[in-house]
Amino acid sequence: MSKKVYLSFNTPVIMKKINYYRSFVLGIWIKYGTRYESASRSGLSHFIEHLLFQGTSNRTAQSISLEIDNMGGDINAFTSREFTSLYIKVLDTCIPEAIELIGDLYSNSLFPEQEIEKERSVICDEIRTVYDTPEELVHDIFMENAFPCGLGQPILGRETTVSKITRREIVNCYRNFYGTNNCIITCAGNFDEKQIIESLERNITPKTSKQTSINKKAKFCPSVKIYEKDLNETHLCMGIETFPFKNPKRYALTLLNLIIGGSVSSRLFQEIREKRGWVYNIYSFVSFYYDTGLFGIYTACALDKINQIIQLINIILQNIPENLKQEEVNRAKAQIISQLLFSTESPSSIMQNLAYEELYLGQPYCIEEQIKQFQSVSYEEVKDIASILKEKEFSITVLGPVSEKEVYTIK
Repeated sequence: MSKKVYLSFNTPVIMKKINYYRSFVLGIWIKYGTRYESASRSGLSHFIEHLLFQGTSNRTAQSISLEIDNMGGDINAFTSREFTSLYIKVLDTCIPEAIELIGDLYSNSLFPEQEIEKERSVICDEIRTVYDTPEELVHDIFMENAFPCGLGQPILGRETTVSKITRREIVNCYRNFYGTNNCIITCAGNFDEKQIIESLERNITPKTSKQTSINKKAKFCPSVKIYEKDLNETHLCMGIETFPFKNPKRYALTLLNLIIGGSVSSRLFQEIREKRGWVYNIYSFVSFYYDTGLFGIYTACALDKINQIIQLINIILQNIPENLKQEEVNRAKAQIISQLLFSTESPSSIMQNLAYEELYLGQPYCIEEQIKQFQSVSYEEVKDIASILKEKEFSITVLGPVSEKEVYTIK
């Protein structure tokens, strides 16, 4: 079982102790991501994520790298649409040193001007890499089309916005939103609880900031948009709005996603890849946020197959409520339960699951309870979700050597 305690400055710490592991992983999760940025400063939170490793009042960027390597550990971060995570993984013998290091990065980053300019160049190169990777680019464009304001902004930002972000804006954002009252801490592995709390109290500097809140629900915009680009394949990403993380219907939708395109036995994979050989890869996916959710499909194909594939995807989705099989639901349950149990064998996965439970549900939510929720989903509930999807409008993005007039089946 996980345990939730509060530091003296009221930051929650959610812990799961596993005695038979030798590893320890801890994450600091700041409730600030790309959806909270202004359009003119898109990429600001990702910029800050990079800069957390570029020097503190106690360490240089190089000494940070040397220190984590001397521990034989890993320290990293990532930015999402709704939060930023800074995490560290080490052996249980290095826990005090690890917490001192990650606490320093979180509490004492300096954002030196010369490092800002260096990372600006690095991030712009990262953005250009995505532009040269169509399977990533089409997802970014799709999200911008589906949620034009806030939620759909590219996580990396745009070259035009990243090039204009100033140190003052970086420091102000850090002060305004990265306080201990706007974050949570999660950890998993082999540790002593008293040692963890004492180390966090000693190395995390209490600081009050604004707390992020969603003042306006993300608005989904059905649309069809074609982007001509000289590529060997045509890339397709399409999706519809679904449910927020807190909505209990997400369990049935998660199962339906596996049936439609979330596995090699799924309908999309079997019909389009295996039976017809039209694509190398095709899959569906679900994403859940504070106030909305998304069901999507991605594939890439030869230009002369794009219309047939879109038509067949539509037929598959339209037919599911009428021909859904109980065995498909049973197989999806077996798959998701296996995935949940596999995640319990990784301290990193456990630490991340603890964070998602706290961020989106506000409470610990054990694997056993999640398994019980999936097991209790009925055939009729999955069928009902399929009927809901059938009636919704898609946002569709096509990227490749194709003009709008060539994609004639999308109406």
